[in-house]
Amino acid sequence: MPRHMIPLEQRRCASQRGSAVAEFVMVSALLIAVFLGVLQLTFALHVRNTLMDAAAAGARYGTLADRGPDDGVRRTQELIRGALNGSFASNVQARSISLGGTPGVRITVRTGVPVFGLIPFVGEFVVHGESVRYG
Repeated sequence: MPRHMIPLEQRRCASQRGSAVAEFVMVSALLIAVFLGVLQLTFALHVRNTLMDAAAAGARYGTLADRGPDDGVRRTQELIRGALNGSFASNVQARSISLGGTPGVRITVRTGVPVFGLIPFVGEFVVHGESVRYG
């Protein structure tokens, strides 16, 4: 039967044969990329929040009556090593500060932003934790 006599519906179906597989692959690749991006962002935020909490806890520890800023650094490093990879705890610094006229401690943590897993890779997170000394 000549092509012009084949019903239009059948000609359309024949010309689109196999396109469902190609569409599935393209959409699947896009969804996987979006999923991995969201997963990576979530992990980076988890690392940043963990570092902020460790810095704040280290600063509070460093302002106790029988402690100093160096004790706060050690405590911050312990907390980071316990929750994350130890390489995140390599650049922790402390300094004595004055907050509203009250002596205190500021703990600063600098580390790379994790891109794949727990390996600091690109960019830099800089987080601070501060506390005042009571008593």
